[in-house]
Amino acid sequence: MSGLDASVRDFLDPASTPAATGGVLAAVTTAGAAGLVAMVARLGGNAGLAERAERLRERGLELADADSAAYGRVRAARDRRAALRAAAEPPARLAEVAAEVARLADDAARAASPALRGDAATAAALAAASARAAAILVRIDLTAAGADPGLADRADAAAAESARHLP
Repeated sequence: MSGLDASVRDFLDPASTPAATGGVLAAVTTAGAAGLVAMVARLGGNAGLAERAERLRERGLELADADSAAYGRVRAARDRRAALRAAAEPPARLAEVAAEVARLADDAARAASPALRGDAATAAALAAASARAAAILVRIDLTAAGADPGLADRADAAAAESARHLP
């Protein structure tokens, strides 16, 4: 359980929500960034962009739950290496989702009124930071597992792509 239904204060309290790991927070941040993109797009009259951003917001929330569950499996694992390899999957997918959010934020910023451009730029920055955080987590998990770094390389590429969309 990622604790996504808790209040923000409770969610961020490590004593009450130990599952608010780096991966969970990166996923929630990605979802928040996608929500900003959806808002900017809706207010700018771009329903198609808003719809794509909403799907990515939902995907970010799903990945928060997946990361939390993977973290729980690592903590309980007898075969820690296998659990770490599996735990690298949610943040790897998150890096790709966050890169897509950053791209949509860039598109939204280009079309936005000056009053909304700051929200779109914030979304791009949050998504890029989340992609980089996710890539770091993937590399750490795979290194600790002694696994092939291919998935980490792909996450790094997604994070690099997201950075190209920063204002």
